[in-house]
Amino acid sequence: MNGAWLLWVGGAALVAALAVAGWLLADAAAARRRPAGPLSQRLAIYTIAAVPPATVAPSTGRLARSGRPGVVASVVAATGRGLHGTRVEGALATRLDQAALALEPAQWLLLHAGTALACGVVLGLLGQARPAAVLAGLLLGAVAPLSLLRIRADRRRAAFDSQLADTLQLLAGSLRAGYSVPQAVDAVVREGEEPMSTELGRALVETRLGLALEDALESVARRMASVDFSWVVMALRIQRDVGGNLAEVLSNVAATMRERERLRRQVRVLSAEGRLSAWILGLLPLVFGGYLLLVRPQYLQPLWTTPLGWLMLVSAAVLFAAGVVWLRHVVKVRV
Repeated sequence: MNGAWLLWVGGAALVAALAVAGWLLADAAAARRRPAGPLSQRLAIYTIAAVPPATVAPSTGRLARSGRPGVVASVVAATGRGLHGTRVEGALATRLDQAALALEPAQWLLLHAGTALACGVVLGLLGQARPAAVLAGLLLGAVAPLSLLRIRADRRRAAFDSQLADTLQLLAGSLRAGYSVPQAVDAVVREGEEPMSTELGRALVETRLGLALEDALESVARRMASVDFSWVVMALRIQRDVGGNLAEVLSNVAATMRERERLRRQVRVLSAEGRLSAWILGLLPLVFGGYLLLVRPQYLQPLWTTPLGWLMLVSAAVLFAAGVVWLRHVVKVRV
């Protein structure tokens, strides 16, 4: 009877978590299609592309806007007030900014909590409402979104670094054609690809709002964690102070970046086998342990019911963490 009651509660919690997650994702998608308000219309002259005209409702003559559902808006607002001014809000905002996700920290935190709850309920149902299965699901739901967010941000940074050499060559060509530095950056924004065009576009908007171009580009380098782009900004600062042929400097830097990227890709290919082995060795005990926990929990029950089992669990966790750190240092080669 207790197990059936827990299954019903878990199913209801799963449905609620999926509903809130669906509402948040739908709201984030609708925010991109939402008509621009008067403030956005006035700021349109400072942006890269023109703001689309606002949609006017034929019956009232007012701007037609699609707001959030009331319950979801209240939950997001309450979560935002709780996060305001904390380090968690700053860290989440930075991560979401690096991953280019159009979500607020409060929205992401709610999605994260909903994912953890959903995973806990699903594994709890599969594991016949065993506490160990629920705990494993909660841990999986807590770790998986952060891992996916980090992977997305890392891939975006890698794409930014791979486009840097071609971008510098395009800047040098624009300068040789007689463009100024802001005009050359604007040409890259209009003709480049994501993420380079987006990041340089943000820097160009900041310069139109009064920030120096070098400072705006330095913020791009910090946001993308790109050492190579920091060198480019340093070259721009030196050229502004002492003068010289900036187009030639950028061409030389582009040649250096291209060689570094070629060497980086070669090292990545040579270390592919080691990285794959690290992933297999790291995930094998977790996946096999989770499988046994779901289908044959009695095999693992002595691990948390006897003192020797707890000692084995602690030793395994310590050795596993040490092995993961060691494998990361072995397969990670900095270029």
